[in-house]
Amino acid sequence: MFKDNALLAQLKHNIQESLPKEEGRVKATDKSFGFLETDDGKSYFIAPPNMKKVMHGDVITATIASEKGKEQAQPVALIKSALASFIGRVNLNKSKLSVTPPAPYKGSAINAVLADELYIDHGDYVIGELTGHPLNEAPNNALKIKISEVVSASADPFLPWYVTLARHNMRNECVPVDAPADKESWPLLHEELRRNDLNNSLFFTIDGETTQDMDDAICISALDDGGWQLQVAVADPSAYIAAGDDTDVAAKARGYTHYLPARTTTMLPESLSHDICSLRPNTTRPALVCTMTINERGQLQDAASFELAWITSKAKLSYQQVTHFVTNQPTELPDVAGLEASLNTLNAFAFARSMWRGKNSQLFDNQADYRLKLDYDNKITAIEASYNDVANSMVEEAMLCANISGAALLAQHSNQGVFNTHPGFDPDKTIKLAQLLQDHGYIYHSEHLKTRTGFCQLQRELTSRNDNYFAARLRKFQLYANIASEAQSHHGLGVAQYATWTSPIRKYGDLMNHRLIKAIACEGLPAPVPTPEDALQLKTQRDNQRMIERDIKNWLYIDFLHHAAKNKQKFKAQIFNVNRGGVLARLLKNGATVFIPFTNIHEDRKALKADSDAGTVSVNDEVVVKITDEVTVAVTDVNKNKLSITGSLLDSEL
Repeated sequence: MFKDNALLAQLKHNIQESLPKEEGRVKATDKSFGFLETDDGKSYFIAPPNMKKVMHGDVITATIASEKGKEQAQPVALIKSALASFIGRVNLNKSKLSVTPPAPYKGSAINAVLADELYIDHGDYVIGELTGHPLNEAPNNALKIKISEVVSASADPFLPWYVTLARHNMRNECVPVDAPADKESWPLLHEELRRNDLNNSLFFTIDGETTQDMDDAICISALDDGGWQLQVAVADPSAYIAAGDDTDVAAKARGYTHYLPARTTTMLPESLSHDICSLRPNTTRPALVCTMTINERGQLQDAASFELAWITSKAKLSYQQVTHFVTNQPTELPDVAGLEASLNTLNAFAFARSMWRGKNSQLFDNQADYRLKLDYDNKITAIEASYNDVANSMVEEAMLCANISGAALLAQHSNQGVFNTHPGFDPDKTIKLAQLLQDHGYIYHSEHLKTRTGFCQLQRELTSRNDNYFAARLRKFQLYANIASEAQSHHGLGVAQYATWTSPIRKYGDLMNHRLIKAIACEGLPAPVPTPEDALQLKTQRDNQRMIERDIKNWLYIDFLHHAAKNKQKFKAQIFNVNRGGVLARLLKNGATVFIPFTNIHEDRKALKADSDAGTVSVNDEVVVKITDEVTVAVTDVNKNKLSITGSLLDSEL
């Protein structure tokens, strides 16, 4: 009898209006309930009936009411939908068309209609646009989707690539799919510039066996006092690309050459990156050459010189060839006079240089690089775990010296460029860090920890004690590496500034620095000055590139480990993170990331306690697993929609 009572309706409205309101983002759980999380850190429970009105990620306004002594959020208005536009998977059930949005969406498939005459099939991936939401006013107060575009057919072997690239393009980032437009010819610019003739010097390249875009070559000789003269010649794409022309604009929009499994998209047109600018053997190329002196202790001396030159690489070597040679394993080298002596000299330099860095800055762990081998259907057939070998270290030490020298030159002149920075520990956390260190037998003053010297000193001490767990734990006190347009410290490398310029074919930031160094060497040659906006764009592109590579690999791993999940196959793994829901581990055999929920660690959730700051999981106050631990896990589930692999922690050894 009260159904249509206007007074009752007004009363309910008045009560709702009198309740406090909060704006926040919806967070769904694996259960039927959820939470409203506000910007000021508050969290309000959303009961199951109200969760049917919202989706994970929605930004809403909700009234806050107390029920049974517990504050609850009741959604009242939609501010921004989490699914305004998304890429989802088509479901065709007889004549019913629906689309399943990607994780973290937790609901069922949403009814859909076609915007145009598109041909779609079950399992295809499409772009969907939300046209209806439960918090909208009628008649659009039910979940509805309009399909506007097909991203990939379900049977396309490049489906993971198309879907991943499309997802990132939807965030308004420029993600290359194909090589940039080429030209019929590339005339040499600024022919009037003087270039020294270094064609007779013994330059050589060391790269991967199949590498075509070779952008740096090395020439080294021993000095009478026991030190070395090192020359690094870097390809000069700016000899063919004018700043601001179409090719340069396209390169800047890309930022980097993207190396994805089974698909490489170059930053520059392939005729430049793979041929005209590439330092191919026995071919004269324009280059920018840095000449440095390193003393017998491995210390890089000041006053490196830079010059434009013509160089001819005398040999194209692979990392494997060089490693086999310096470790006295059978191998064949090109028949080039003096090459073997130069490789031995480079090896001696690299050893001295790494020893100096180990005593004065810091060295880094040799992490595994997992290389996926794919068949014609882009399915993984094998995964190779490789580590930096002797040859990698030889090249790395040479390029570090060149980049440190280039950064010093830029800092001395205009102090402008594209600088890689690492600020070390968060200054706001150093007091807490100093106390934690003291509790574990490390004595460091909080102010000293803020300095580059203090940061490196602590890293060296951690290495000397082989304290891998504590070193990993302290990463939570560090700030993230960044890219800046002015010189700033790089605590990780232990240098006042660091700017890469040795890969101008592959990285736009290197091309910008290359032009600046070239302008200094030529006095008066104009070069664009990087801005803070340029630095931010390069960092965004770099982060985006890493996420794309991660997502595509995860997709391929899920197919690869499908049978392992069916058979609950066991793997050795290393724990690298502890969060609120469980731990993350990396399978040592193939590099896949596995999530282990707490319920798969111990059956009694109440007895289990996770400490994300310490990186530990305890059962009845006894630590059972921590970051850096090597454990045995069984793969139990793979989920393509979530791009996740789930595992269970085992007690038994393999």
